[in-house]
Amino acid sequence: MHAERRRRFRFTGALAADTSGAAAIEFALLATVLVALLGAAVDLIDEQTRRREVNRITVEVAEAMADCPDSDCVRQNVQTLIRHNGVILSNVSGGALGTAEVARVGNAVVVLQGSMTYLPDDLKNEVLAVLEPRDVGVAVLLTYQYKPLIGLLSGRVRTIRRFAVALRAKDIQTV
Repeated sequence: MHAERRRRFRFTGALAADTSGAAAIEFALLATVLVALLGAAVDLIDEQTRRREVNRITVEVAEAMADCPDSDCVRQNVQTLIRHNGVILSNVSGGALGTAEVARVGNAVVVLQGSMTYLPDDLKNEVLAVLEPRDVGVAVLLTYQYKPLIGLLSGRVRTIRRFAVALRAKDIQTV
């Protein structure tokens, strides 16, 4: 019985002293962590790229519509945006683009025309900050549901929402 126990300890001691597979085990553990970090980096970079793209589209649409000389031009641009929504939002497919020609009357914001019938509070506050009384401008809101490519950190869908306000006409006497 004593000899059998000694043989068992000799076998486990030899097994514990054998380090020939230690590098492979260390590599396997580190590689898992490195792949997870790489996946997280890909998701982070992709999300930041989408945020930048949403911001760029919002600002460019607002500035393009603000270059219109009159409300008829704005109306035509809104109709064109609705018809070509897929082309404009091709880099952020599934995004929802809303536009409105707005006027500031005192401390109130009036939606004159567009695809938005009302303005959310944060966009309304931005209009009040950008436009002075009797100014007419363009407000654009873009909402995009972002789903991470890999989703290692968080696989949940996040909403990317940006808005822009641009001045179209200054000191209009009648609205």
